Amino acid sequence: MKSKLLLKMKSSIKKTKNTDFYQMYKEEMIVVPLLILAFYLFNILMVTLFPRGAFFDFYSEIETIITKILIVAVSMWTAHLALRVSFPRIYKFLHDELLHKFDTLPQDKKLDYAVKFILVFILSAAIIFGRI
Repeated sequence: MKSKLLLKMKSSIKKTKNTDFYQMYKEEMIVVPLLILAFYLFNILMVTLFPRGAFFDFYSEIETIITKILIVAVSMWTAHLALRVSFPRIYKFLHDELLHKFDTLPQDKKLDYAVKFILVFILSAAIIFGRI
């Protein structure tokens, strides 16, 4: 019984590692647990150093962070869907030319696109987090 469960878990992990999502975001998936651990250790350190401080508990802080991450993810997904439905030619250009052929672009174009995307992300984060 235990070996069947172990085999299922191994096959599930193998399937997950072969997905495009994992291949594209494997670095981020490794960093997130490390950041949560660092946040937890920092919280313990602050409570130890300042025992009379009015700190929030760890779980409410993590809940707030996860809620904000979900809001950003849902907003990005909604914007992606709206772009795909409203402007299919722009979406096709971004998907085909920029995503898959980014390495072949000249350096000045890459820098131009990078600055524009960063500005869009900063502006969208200001709008999203400014209203909450």
